[in-house]
Amino acid sequence: ASARVKVGDVVKIRIVNDRDAFHAMQHPLHIHGQRFLVLTIDDVPNENLVWKDTAIVPVGSTVQYLVDMSNPGNWMLNCQIPEHMGSGMSITFTVDPAPSGDQGS
Repeated sequence: ASARVKVGDVVKIRIVNDRDAFHAMQHPLHIHGQRFLVLTIDDVPNENLVWKDTAIVPVGSTVQYLVDMSNPGNWMLNCQIPEHMGSGMSITFTVDPAPSGDQGS
């Protein structure tokens, strides 16, 4: 899968770690080139809002990230377990630079 956003966009990503998936387990998901906050885990607000680039998604849980798209380029969101990334647990996305004269707002 691939997505396209602009520098300055703030994007909410909802990740579902299906308990019924083959070999269900927690996954350390990493977003390359950007930073994010974990907003909720299973709809419970996270009170420890700190910038991250990797966070665990527990088995059977749904996690919401709020991603600050501040770094232009071609990037990836993936599980940091090499076998999982190699089997397709990743997406690519592009962060387009701000137009000339735009400060990313």
